Amino acid sequence: MAETQLEETVEQGEFAVDPALCIACDACCQDFPEVFYMGDDEKAHARDDQKADLYNPRTVVDVCPTSAIGYSGELPPAELTVDLDEVPGWEAEWARYRDLPEDTRERDRRYGRDFTVEEKEGYVEVKLQLPTRVPAVRDRFRYGAPAEMPLYKVHVYSDQRRLFITAWVPRLSPSDKADVKLRKAKILALVHTSSSFPGRFTTEIPFPEGQEVVAIREHYDAHGLVTVLLFTDPAALEAFQWQSHFISERCTACSICERVCPTNAITSGERYYIDPDLCINCSVCGVYCPFDAIDDNQGVVVQKIKPKQVPKALVHEALCTGCEFCVDVCPFDALEMRPIEEDDSPYPLPQTSRVASVIAKHCVSCKLCEQVCIKDAIEVPRAHQFGEIGMSFMSYLTDDH
Repeated sequence: MAETQLEETVEQGEFAVDPALCIACDACCQDFPEVFYMGDDEKAHARDDQKADLYNPRTVVDVCPTSAIGYSGELPPAELTVDLDEVPGWEAEWARYRDLPEDTRERDRRYGRDFTVEEKEGYVEVKLQLPTRVPAVRDRFRYGAPAEMPLYKVHVYSDQRRLFITAWVPRLSPSDKADVKLRKAKILALVHTSSSFPGRFTTEIPFPEGQEVVAIREHYDAHGLVTVLLFTDPAALEAFQWQSHFISERCTACSICERVCPTNAITSGERYYIDPDLCINCSVCGVYCPFDAIDDNQGVVVQKIKPKQVPKALVHEALCTGCEFCVDVCPFDALEMRPIEEDDSPYPLPQTSRVASVIAKHCVSCKLCEQVCIKDAIEVPRAHQFGEIGMSFMSYLTDDH
């Protein structure tokens, strides 16, 4: 856990801000203007005349993503803005679990202790696994809380010597739908009520001894795995690529990416997830994503394309040998073989009586056909990724054609 030195408080029951941890997100100033203000140094500060008694101290402390807010008094449970009803007969379900041993691995995850640190060529890889299961405390059954943990909020930051990963149970948001708000409220009713279920934690990991960290890269996936890379070699940073594409927290679970993925690498959930072992980095998920929620394997947001302008596969009939590899590999049945007559083609007749033909309405631009064609007879020209041919094709599409 990170140790911080808070601003001195004069008496019990006052808030203070650690400037070293404040990231100027402005959440505390927006939510509690009678207590905090944003200073000229772009840091939040506690007011000298703060009206701390207006708010539940736990609610105030929990609004900060980096644990920068301290309170000199005792912290009570957070206030909930959603009324929770008891589940009829919950005592019987609770009785089934109350004497079972606690899952120590999940408990460690709730304190940020389930992490690994591995040195690689030119960088250090840190992997932190967040909780996936809600602890079987009494009120989980009393209020009918889900057994599956919602995705924590995460903030990764550092000073000159240490990496910090702060994670916290997401609080209620005015934009939450009614069912989401109720589910969150049930989880929030459990935090801080058990010695093994804190509402947040901060994991501190020292930088590699005797080496300078030149850059930090991070991923936080939908299975609760936080991956942070501490680069010590500029050349390794320049050459690095992630194994696969990645769905970010901007995901709204609209399901479009899942439907167009050619390898079934994407699965649904609170936030959609790309299996790195199945992803082929074709970018089709990002091309169709309407929310800019997908990064490629270089960490760059994949440029979306309007549905009517998504390029389709093109077959160069003069090069096609009729091998049918493209037809066999296409997962969307967007290719078929058709007979060809000499009068049908402006090109010299290839050494086959059949060539591949694209069914445009089925094609999603995944490029699998292009990859398997050994004769370069088929291509999918996506302008923002594949050079001058794609640029001319996209120019054609956008010139009112």
